[in-house]
Amino acid sequence: MPVFQEDKMLKKFLMFPVYCLVLLALALPAQAKEVKFAHFSIDVPAGCTTQEKDGVVTVTASKEAFFSIALYTKGEAGNLSDKDFAAKLSRQMKGGTPEPSEDGGWTFTATSNGMLMNVDVVADHDYLIMFMSDASDKEWPASLQTAYDSITGNDDKIDTFLKRILFPE
Repeated sequence: MPVFQEDKMLKKFLMFPVYCLVLLALALPAQAKEVKFAHFSIDVPAGCTTQEKDGVVTVTASKEAFFSIALYTKGEAGNLSDKDFAAKLSRQMKGGTPEPSEDGGWTFTATSNGMLMNVDVVADHDYLIMFMSDASDKEWPASLQTAYDSITGNDDKIDTFLKRILFPE
């Protein structure tokens, strides 16, 4: 075999692993972007968007797949109990009457833009959390579930509260 052909074959042989690595890198999912808010952060993956308004953070994967979360100190929540906060929020949203929930908080449904939503409000001595999502039983897209699973408090006390409420064992 002439030397020229051997060089070409060697180059092709050596370039194959590089080519495979480039393909692998392109195939990996896009990294999530950490977005920090007043009391918590969320890793927002490609395919999701975030919006914050008046302390309420909404993560959206599609018109039908979203969640909204707000975390307040008791002072920021007007020193209202979770029951009173849920009642006030329900009136503002023209929702149903808040009922006690399994996690010790309060829950109600409301309709916004033609979509039925579940709203949960839970508090402890220091913090109050409001969580809202569509009321359908549809499974969330993986990107939205990834964002939800990444919610982390900005300090240990908040993180413990969030984990207890959002990820009960």
